[in-house]
Amino acid sequence: MAKPSNESQITLAVQAIQKDPKLSVRRAASIFNVPRSTLFDRMKGIRAVQDTRSVRHRLTELEENVIVTYIIDLDS
Repeated sequence: MAKPSNESQITLAVQAIQKDPKLSVRRAASIFNVPRSTLFDRMKGIRAVQDTRSVRHRLTELEENVIVTYIIDLDS
């Protein structure tokens, strides 16, 4: 069986803490085998690096979507 990704384990740990307020972050981190500091960050609302948008992008996500939609409309 394939090993679940670290991000999915972190998500499961966050959900477990939200369902059971008595479960500590330290205990959840050890149960789900994830870094405690990362779990603390997720609980504070800090997103994963791969989920954030780089500051080097010239267009916003909305602008990119509008351009893509416009190009698709031109093609059809």
